[in-house]
Amino acid sequence: MKARKRWLAALLFTGAVLGTAQLEKTGRIDKPVTQYLSTGQDFVAMKKWAASLIDKEKGGMIQVSGEVKAVDPFAAYESMQPYKSGVILSYAEPLPIAARGDGLIVFTGFTRQSGKTLTVQYDNGDEVTYGFVGSFAKLPYTTVAQGDTLGMMEESTMYLKVKRDGLVLDPTLLPAFFAEVTN
Repeated sequence: MKARKRWLAALLFTGAVLGTAQLEKTGRIDKPVTQYLSTGQDFVAMKKWAASLIDKEKGGMIQVSGEVKAVDPFAAYESMQPYKSGVILSYAEPLPIAARGDGLIVFTGFTRQSGKTLTVQYDNGDEVTYGFVGSFAKLPYTTVAQGDTLGMMEESTMYLKVKRDGLVLDPTLLPAFFAEVTN
């Protein structure tokens, strides 16, 4: 039942945002409200605000037995080549793409530059784009926690681009960035 209330609240909130944008577009609202919803960081702020209003279910975890093996993409890649504003990593076998921290998926779709692509805006402000994704495990505007599977890299390559403080990190700094996040 609580899940239904959350979905209803999310649906009403989305309707309010879209309705406000339409009223602004038609000129019935003079103030530029949609400018507050233009970046991924704004979505993270809205997510935190909405989460503070909604009590999360207690005990929603199911305990399972088995080994959990985290895969660091920089520990397993065979080669790394600069590509556009990121890098292309090559792998010998498919692997899951795990969330580097808590955040919000701000894009899933297809781009000319990197095929099937997934972008995550993390709560620390970093924005990471994963390209050439084989399959998505999460939908856009879904919150993620550290370690959540975002998708599967099923091809032999993966595109990565990282933005920090609105600036794209130099591709040569990406191994240090991922080492910093995993420690």
